[in-house]
Parts: sequence; C-alpha cells; structure tokens
Amino acid sequence: MDDPLSPPGFAPPGFTVAPAEHLLRLPGFWPAYYGPTWDAFADEPELFGADGADVDAAADALYGPADPWPAYRLPLEGGHVLWIVHSNHPDDSSTDYLITHPAWSRPGHLASIEGHFSGPGLSWTELSAVAGSAPPGAEGVLDPDTRLLLLLPAFGDADAPPEAAVRRITDALTSAGMAADEARAAAGRFLDHPYWDGPTWTVQGRSPLSGTTAEPSPLPLCDAPRSPRTVPLARGITADQERALAAVLAGRHPAVGPGRPDGQSIAR
Repeated sequence: MDDPLSPPGFAPPGFTVAPAEHLLRLPGFWPAYYGPTWDAFADEPELFGADGADVDAAADALYGPADPWPAYRLPLEGGHVLWIVHSNHPDDSSTDYLITHPAWSRPGHLASIEGHFSGPGLSWTELSAVAGSAPPGAEGVLDPDTRLLLLLPAFGDADAPPEAAVRRITDALTSAGMAADEARAAAGRFLDHPYWDGPTWTVQGRSPLSGTTAEPSPLPLCDAPRSPRTVPLARGITADQERALAAVLAGRHPAVGPGRPDGQSIAR
C-alpha cells in the first residue's frame, strides 16, 4: 500500500519518497538545487549567502540519500499536490516534478531534470498561479516566493512577459536573501533554460472536422518535443477531474469535484 505522504506508484520497489521540506533551511540549498540546471549558481554560492562547503553539504543531502528519496510538497486546491522529488537511483539522480490527487492511481508527470531530461512542465501563467495558490493551513511549502523558486527548473515559455517575469523572479530571489541588484541580474538567467528553447503553449479548440461532440481538453499543450505535456497532462482521468486540474493550474479553485472515490482513474 502506498504511503499517503508519498506520490502513489512513483518510486520503484525498494525505494520510498519522504517529505523533506527541512532541507530548504540548509545554507547552500539554492545553489545546490539549481546546480543540475544552472550550474553557474553552484560556482557563485555567495549570491545566496553561502560558500562552497555549504553547497557540498546541501548537494549531499539532496542528491545523496538512496532511501528515502527527499521531496518537497506544494499543496494546491482541491486535494492536488505538486511534488518535487530527488529520485536518487544508485547510478543516477534526477529531480522529478509530479502532480497527484487522492483519486488518481498514479501521478501526472510534469518534468524531469536529468541526463535524459523531459520538459518543460509549466507555462509562465501556470507557474505564477501555482506559486501563489497554496491553501491556507496545508502541509508542505506554502510561501509563494519559495514555491516559485522551486518550480523554475520545470518552467519554460517563450511567451512569458520578460519584464514582468524578471521582476517577479527578482522579488522571489530577494526574499531568499539575495541582494536586490544581484537578484535582478540573476533573474534573467531563469528565462534562458539550457534544456529547452522557445517552447510555446496552446489550448486546443474543437476541430470542425473531427466529427465528435466531446469537449476538447482544457489543459494547455506544449510544443517542445521533450515535454510530457505535448499531450494532456492527466490522460485517463475523468472529464470532471481534467477540468478541476486545469482550474488548479490556472490558479482557480476547482468548481467541479475532481475525484472518483474509487480511485480507478489514472494520471499520465
């Protein structure tokens, strides 16, 4: 039986996932966390008030444990949770971005940062909405600036408004302890992702040639070839669940109940 505090069906046999939000308090957390994507931050830990030893210690804590795998929970409305998991296989490590709901039998996959990367998993609109929509009193990471900083490796959107995005990321970096002038210079780096270039997002309309009366998916699709979201994020869930998920990712409270209590529907 899956642990209710871990994403169901994700960890292979012999491995478990455990919440590890306490790692966010490590002095070298941010340069270590960004190292697999923007490695220059690991070489400039002083931007985050850390030093090389702090980064090494944080990297060991994030990418070293074989079991349990450390994870951060970002609760969302309607029982959804976005998980960030350091999947520390014996010979390889990745950081996986997942979304779960109690009625789904397995997580939906947003992105992975690893040698065989996949993503992006979030548009700018979704990133902003998810960062700012933590339900009060939920367990996990609730601070909107911390949530935004955690999700930046999974983000990619050629249509993100440059000035607004830089300003928002600058504010989040400043809240994490970076000096204001250094934060603005650093913020622009996050709009230049080394794993994907220029992805765009669209919501499909109904095709007049399809001959179907079914409503199209309300979930945006990404045109990046390595993104899990070239198809709807949670194929196999019900139409009500899909609408609820789309509302959550847009920062709206789900208007329709998202789950079948029998848990038979699945997420991709």
